Formats: sequence, C-alpha cells, structure tokens
Amino acid sequence: MKVRLLFLLLTISFLQTSCTINGKLVQKSEVETLSEKIWTYSQSHPDGFTLDIRTMTEPTEGIAVSYSATQGSHSRKRLNYVVRHALRHDGYVGGWLNSADSLYYFDSTRLFPEDSLDVAIRFGIENGQNSIYSIAGKREISLIK
Repeated sequence: MKVRLLFLLLTISFLQTSCTINGKLVQKSEVETLSEKIWTYSQSHPDGFTLDIRTMTEPTEGIAVSYSATQGSHSRKRLNYVVRHALRHDGYVGGWLNSADSLYYFDSTRLFPEDSLDVAIRFGIENGQNSIYSIAGKREISLIK
C-alpha cells in the first residue's frame, strides 16, 4: 500500500511539472518561458500577429483560424494554456486586440493554405469563430451572415 501511494504521489508531482507534446516531454518551465516570449512579442505587435511558436517567426501566407478551446484567453496566466494547446496541435498562436472591450486576446491557431478557403471557413464555423484571417491578403474574412 505504501509503495502504491508513493508511486501515485510521484506521478501526480510529475504531471504537474511537465506534459508530453508530440511525443516530446515539455517541462512546465519551458511552457512558461515560451509564454513569456509570446507575451513580450505581443507588446510590440499591438494590432495582432500569427506566430509559429516552434520557430518564433510569423508566417507570410496562410489562412489563420482559431480553435474554440482557447477562446476568451486574454491574460498572461491564460497564455500558458494557449501555448500548451498550440504545441499539442499546430504550433501557432494568434494575438489580436478586441476594440469592443480593449482586451488583447490569444488563441491557439490552425493555419490553412491560402487556396483552402472553403476548408478554413468550415473549420472556423465549427469552432465558433466570427472571422478568419488571410495572412498574405492581410484581410479579415467575416463568417457572420
């Protein structure tokens, strides 16, 4: 019984400090460090951005569509969740200023090829998005009818 309890405690402790992303063990501190870099990046991009967080570069083309799972994330603390989600999925984080409430939002984002607008729109609708963004075209595409 004591051995099982010790094993359980060690497992819980391990899960609180790390996670597995794409088969790679990522420590909590690594997510925190990456989140801080993205937070700092957002400060110099007040109008918004899409960022490949694996390389810390902005893509020059593609259609950015956010996942519903990370909607409503507008604090530094919540950015950690967005980063973990992005690392588990497509590796992109988007940031944008909502002029209606003056809050800066962060989303885990999926990037579609520019010639896949129909697929991107469908994904956006499935994820409850009001709009998607064409990076190469530098334009927001409304999904509200």
